[in-house]
Formats: sequence, C-alpha cells, structure tokens
Amino acid sequence: MVDVLLNTEDVVVLGPPELVDVLVDIGPQGIRGSRIIVGSGEPNSLTTNGVIFGQTLILNDVYINTSPGAGYAYMSQYVSSPGGNTWVEILRISPAIYSSIQSASFTDGFASLTIPITSIVTGISSPLEAFNFNIQYQISTTNPISSSFQVQPISETGTNLIIIFNAIEYVSDSWSALEGEKDIHLFISLMQ
Repeated sequence: MVDVLLNTEDVVVLGPPELVDVLVDIGPQGIRGSRIIVGSGEPNSLTTNGVIFGQTLILNDVYINTSPGAGYAYMSQYVSSPGGNTWVEILRISPAIYSSIQSASFTDGFASLTIPITSIVTGISSPLEAFNFNIQYQISTTNPISSSFQVQPISETGTNLIIIFNAIEYVSDSWSALEGEKDIHLFISLMQ
C-alpha cells in the first residue's frame, strides 16, 4: 500500500513580468574617481587630516610634486597603510632636461654661456646649487679638441646657470687655444 503525501488540483507557474523598466538617470551619486593634484612640496607634509590644498582626499588620488629637490617630478598616490592613509611615490614622470645648441665666442680658449635656470626647471621653491645639474656638452669643430668646463656658483634662486668652457684645438701638429665662434651642443639635467 502507498500513502499519498501531496494531492492538489491547482498548479501555479510563475515567470518574469512582461515589461521591465531600467532607469539610469536617477539614484544616489557614486564616489568620485581619482583626482590629480599638482603642487610644490612633499605631499605628506602638506596633507592635514585627509585634506590637501583645500581638497578632501580619497584613496587612490594622485599628487605630482613640482618642487625641485627630493621627490621632484614624482607622482605619488594616496593609499591606505597600517598607520593611516599616506602618500607613496609611484612614478617619476618627467626629469628636468634642457637640450640646445648654443653659439659661444672663444677668446684665448675661454667662452661662457648663460642659461636661465627656468629654461631647465620651473617652480623652483628651494635653492639650487651648481652640483644639482648634470651637464654634458660637445663643441663642434673640424679639428680634435680637448676641453673642460666649470659652473659658477648660483647667486640667487631661479637665476642663471653660468658655464665657463676652456678648450684647446689640435691644428698643424700642435695644440693651441680655441678661437672664434663655435657651436656647443648642450644637454643639462637636474640631479636630486
């Protein structure tokens, strides 16, 4: 003998509605995306209680330091850490580089060039010294030359980089002081 466990005459089948409306123009506003902030100085020292330059920060915001010195031209990201949210350097975006061909007049083997520091780097907030610059050069001549250079001390922030060249040229089996107008190919970068 078999016992009846379920006995019904009605069967109900459920399905989706005939029409579904999806509204995409209303609803709560989401969290904004990352913000890129540009400023002069180390971002951790400029941030107070999650605010920098009046901007409230959220994780993954980005800061670019335009102040020469430690951290110059670095992109930092605002991240969570055990001690609290902090800025972490993630990328150096653009080294300060100056390249040019300058004409210089040599007299008794000496010539000088004056390069405005603002041509090499902008946004100077800390004093720069001559040793902050890596200078590479080539003097264009048809004869072999031997040369050296010296950078004058920088007197004020944001003024000029003065480079003095001393060169001799090998002509007719002897060395003599370089004379006349010569092109100097310059490549100058800012060192940290």
